[in-house]
Amino acid sequence: MHIMEGYLEPVWCIVWFAIMIPFVVIGVKKIVQIFREHPEQKMTVALSGAFIFLISSLKLPSVTGSSAHPTGTALAVVLYGVSVCSVLSAIVLILQALLLAHGGLTTLGANCVSMGIIGPLIGLLFWRALIRGGVKVQISMFIAAFLADLLTYVVTALQMTLNVVTANGADFVGSFVDFMSIYAVTQVPLAIVEGIIFAIFAQYLVTSRPDILGIGGAEVAPLDDDEAIVQSKKNVKIYAAAFAAIAIMCIAFLGYGATQGYEFGGSDDSGGEMAEEYEYEPWTNGIWGDYELPGETESLLFAVLAAVGAVIIGYFIGVSSTKKKYHIEDDDEYSSPYETD
Repeated sequence: MHIMEGYLEPVWCIVWFAIMIPFVVIGVKKIVQIFREHPEQKMTVALSGAFIFLISSLKLPSVTGSSAHPTGTALAVVLYGVSVCSVLSAIVLILQALLLAHGGLTTLGANCVSMGIIGPLIGLLFWRALIRGGVKVQISMFIAAFLADLLTYVVTALQMTLNVVTANGADFVGSFVDFMSIYAVTQVPLAIVEGIIFAIFAQYLVTSRPDILGIGGAEVAPLDDDEAIVQSKKNVKIYAAAFAAIAIMCIAFLGYGATQGYEFGGSDDSGGEMAEEYEYEPWTNGIWGDYELPGETESLLFAVLAAVGAVIIGYFIGVSSTKKKYHIEDDDEYSSPYETD
C-alpha cells in the first residue's frame, strides 16, 4: 500500500501533503472536541486506531505472488468520519516510516491520502447509502471495509502513474494498467479478508454494543437478555465459520503460490521496481539511507505494532463484556457512556 521513500517527485510530495494537511487539521480539532465533550468516547477512538495498527501490520499473501497489507480504516471512518480517520492513519504511517522504514516521510502525504482519506471516503459513502437502504450492518461493514481497502491501492496506483507520467513522459493508460496489476489486483483477495474481519466485529457490536454503531448513523435495536444469550451462542458459530474462511483463503494462496514458485515479495517493492522500469530513479532514501532492516527484525516490529492494536481491541471487548454481564445480572437500565446528545 505504501509508496516508498523517494519514489515520488518533490512536486508530487508537496501536492499530496497539501491535500492531506487540511483533513488532518480538521481531524485533530474533531478529536479534541470529542474528548472534551464526550470523554467517555476516548476508548472508542482508541479502538478505531487499534484496528489500523493491527490490520495494517498484517502482511498477507495473495494469488498474484505478492504480499501486501490491509488497511484497517473501516471502523474509524464509519464511526468518526474521514478527518479523524486521516489523523489515526497518519499516526500509524509515521510510526511505520520511523520504526520500520516502511513507506516514508517524503511520501507520507501520498500514503495518507490513499489510505486515510480517499479509500475510507469511498467506503463511508457506500456504508451510509447501504445503511439508509436498510441493508444489514454486517453486510454494509463488509462492503465499506472491502472498498476502503481496495480503493486505497487503486489510488496508490494512480499516484505512481501520475509520477512516472510527469517525470518521464510515460503513457498514462499503459503505466496505470501496470501499476494497477501490482497494487489493486493483488489487493482484491486481501480486501475480501479485511471485509470479513470487519463484518465479524460488526456482528459483535450489533449484539453487544449497538450504541457504538449508532454513532455512525446506524440505528440498531438492542437485544433483550434472552435474545442476547441465544445470539451469543449463534455468534460463536458465525465467528468460527468466518475465521475458518479466512484461514482457508490464506492457505489456498500459499498453496497456489508454492505450485507457481512465488516468493510473495511485497507489493511496495514491486511498485518501486515497476517505477524503475519506467526509468524513474528515486531521489532520496530518507532517514534510513541504504540500511534495510533484517527480515526477522522487521517482522518482529510489525508484530509489536499489531500487538498494540490487539491489546486495545481485547481490552475493549473485555470491558464491553463485563458491562453486558453486569447489565444482565442486575437487570437495571444501562446508560451507555457512548450516547451523544
